[in-house]
Amino acid sequence: MQRQKIQILANAILNEHNLNAVPVKVEKLAKLIGAEVKRDNLKSSLSGFAVQKHGSKFIGINSNESAERQRFTIAHEIGHLFLHKKDSVNYDLDGAMLFRDGHSKQGTDVKEIEANRFAAELLMPEVGLRQRLAAAGVVDLVGEDVKTSKLISKLAKEYQVSTQAMSIRLTTLYFS
Repeated sequence: MQRQKIQILANAILNEHNLNAVPVKVEKLAKLIGAEVKRDNLKSSLSGFAVQKHGSKFIGINSNESAERQRFTIAHEIGHLFLHKKDSVNYDLDGAMLFRDGHSKQGTDVKEIEANRFAAELLMPEVGLRQRLAAAGVVDLVGEDVKTSKLISKLAKEYQVSTQAMSIRLTTLYFS
């Protein structure tokens, strides 16, 4: 699915559930769409997974990761639930099981790329970020000067995402 369609879907979901305030209440969204979120001590290479089975939705999250990473993983798994619900990916008995692990961070699997885009659109909506960038004035996302680093840290804290996620999001917006 192309970037624009993912953005439209994420914005529609936020609007439908009246979750446009930052930081996005991603666990509330999971509950509103009927997904149960559970945290557990998962193996270190596994950030989370989503299961859809017999109409039930379940999101498992690695409790050992930072709160920001857990939020992104929940958003990523919600992305799978919306974007890939008809796919027959990695069957676990008769339900599809989609994992967020080291492979998803490599940026080589289309479904993982789409779920990451969805998570970024959901947690860091473009319109609000572009407004913040415009208000900040000149920002050097390529050279990452001190002013830019402070801005990225401030926005990451406000949106409750990692500085890495915010940096990637801002860079993606800058070059699109």
